[in-house]
Amino acid sequence: MSLYHNERILREIFATLTDFTASHEEVLTFMTPDYRQCVDGQGMTLNDFQTHTLALRNALWSLSIGIQQIVCEGNKAATVHVAHATRHSGTEKLIKVVAFYYFWEGGICLVNELTHVL
Repeated sequence: MSLYHNERILREIFATLTDFTASHEEVLTFMTPDYRQCVDGQGMTLNDFQTHTLALRNALWSLSIGIQQIVCEGNKAATVHVAHATRHSGTEKLIKVVAFYYFWEGGICLVNELTHVL
């Protein structure tokens, strides 16, 4: 896969994650069936990730993700991005994320990320 392809996948998945009118199943089309994610040392499977995205959509009124930096090399990519979440109550949170992605056969197979509440 080209570097542009991997960058496009990341931008598309962020757009889909933040579009609450899109079906949450659309997000899963970007991942491989054996997808794994590690967030702040906690592991997640594809099913866990699906549960997490549904919980976010139920708890939040809006979510936006601004990519500050993105680097792609071979089957790997990295981002530094900031998520801006607004709950139904109006409470807002900014979370800075440093994430590393691994791609396999056109999909994301592994994400390793660290988060920091700003």
